[in-house]
Amino acid sequence: MYRLLPFIAWVAVSLPLSAAALGPRVEQSTLSNGATLLVSEQRNLPMVLVSVRVDAGARRDPTPLAGLANLTAQLLTEGTKTRGAAEIKEAVDFIGASLDAGASLDFASISLQVLRKDLGVALDLMADVLLHPIFLGDELERRREAVLASIRAGRDNPSEVAQRAFRRAIYGTEPYGHSVQGEEETVPRIRRQDVLEFYQKYYRPNGAGVIVVGDISVEEARQQIERALRDWRGAPEQAFVYPRQDRPEVRTIRIDKPVSQASIILGHRGIARDNPDYEAISVMNYILGLGGFSSRLMESIRTKAGLAYSVTSYFTLNKAPGSFRVEMQTKNESAADAMRLARAEVERIRTESVSDEELQDAVRYLTGSYPLRLDSNSNIVDFIGQVWLHDLGFDYADTYIERVKAVTKEDVLRVAKKYLHPDEFVEVTVADLSQANLPEP
Repeated sequence: MYRLLPFIAWVAVSLPLSAAALGPRVEQSTLSNGATLLVSEQRNLPMVLVSVRVDAGARRDPTPLAGLANLTAQLLTEGTKTRGAAEIKEAVDFIGASLDAGASLDFASISLQVLRKDLGVALDLMADVLLHPIFLGDELERRREAVLASIRAGRDNPSEVAQRAFRRAIYGTEPYGHSVQGEEETVPRIRRQDVLEFYQKYYRPNGAGVIVVGDISVEEARQQIERALRDWRGAPEQAFVYPRQDRPEVRTIRIDKPVSQASIILGHRGIARDNPDYEAISVMNYILGLGGFSSRLMESIRTKAGLAYSVTSYFTLNKAPGSFRVEMQTKNESAADAMRLARAEVERIRTESVSDEELQDAVRYLTGSYPLRLDSNSNIVDFIGQVWLHDLGFDYADTYIERVKAVTKEDVLRVAKKYLHPDEFVEVTVADLSQANLPEP
């Protein structure tokens, strides 16, 4: 039934780290079908995790069919040429495994977790789902209705309404301008033929990554993956190029809803994940708004002024530049004052040096909490996936800590001036506008 390929195009790139290194040891090679194999031995549990990541994320959605990548990924586990959805679930449950598929903005993934002794059987199931989906019409309709129900439920969530409006204002019809789920007007347009064409075009091994973490040697992982995915073939798809448009014309968006508190987003375009200033930006933003009750935004708006229930700032990080956002919830009546204080804090960190104590607290937290990102095999899979996707280098866990420790007050001021632009903020407010008393835009 199975055949081994007579020639395996495998050139290992071993990335050994010192005994004291924080990050996992990862060995990278190229499979005979062109996919990248990334293996990290972790012998603490008799488990193996496998994640196949392909360039089939929501950024590939045609604008009129936003949500296509998400539906395609969800349907992978809903039936193949030889197994129905129920049979797939029963086979996975029988060996106590988990098998899931989904999409994010930048990629789609199929993920497997299984006991070491059942890896061969589980990989056959995973390969069947990846290589032989049939996208039945009935399953498409069921999944579509579930997605639409989720989107409609979001209408009643002021925060989600604000998020959708902010994305549209910042990105328009660009790939990052819609949610991974898609939009209420686009999801109903998606037909089975659209899903088939999307799958055939983007689910290809060239440019894909196969991550294996757990109780398995590098050599055995390579042999098992080569065997399971021996029939996965396909010419490389054209590399994705993000189609950036002009910056938004509409800067103030107000949505009237009968709510007791306003949901507010202030922000603009941000950075890509591979930005060389990432560590300095992380320190700066921790001080500004990501540091919980120790952040400036929380101290100013909640602790001192008592205006907001919550306030934070963050950068969304993707392959192409994401966004910078200040988000908060406050009483309708205090929306204008809360926004004024938020703008003032953003301007202050751009013009005044942070204190030694603020810098030390930020560095201590960011370096001290980082090991928690690598405290499980699933976290290691995510770490490897992000490092590979953004080409950060597999010693990144260690270089990250070194770079954060090297950040100075001058660096914080420099990146705040360079990457924060309150004069370019898009303002989105979802509130009971009759009570908000907001100034004219």
